[in-house]
Amino acid sequence: MERFQWTDQYNTGILTIDMQHKELFRRIDNLTLALYDGEGKPALKTLLGFLDSYIIEHFRTEEEYMKKNSYPGFEKHLEKHHTFRKLLADVEQEFNDKGGDTYLAIRFEKEIRKWWENHILQTDMQYVPYMKNI
Repeated sequence: MERFQWTDQYNTGILTIDMQHKELFRRIDNLTLALYDGEGKPALKTLLGFLDSYIIEHFRTEEEYMKKNSYPGFEKHLEKHHTFRKLLADVEQEFNDKGGDTYLAIRFEKEIRKWWENHILQTDMQYVPYMKNI
């Protein structure tokens, strides 16, 4: 497992968004490191708690910027946000039902890394040219 670290390829040039994304990377990387130390379950619980508030703030910020700038792909982008909310809710439900384990932590770590890499590089980068009024 590689560390989940920020590189310039993820920069949108929008300070608030980039700072939020960097914090997300740091938190996911904490889970990665915890898995190496055999502490996946408590780290997963911590990450899930963080994500509950993070996605509300981050998605709201992105959505406000897209609306303010009349981004034509807003509805499609919003669907991606709903997809992540569903993924998070499903993992939280499994964690609550089964108590969470290393397997769930490893599976979620892989899923969330893939999801966010794709979301930033593919989906978020599409709105960047439209963000003039931030």
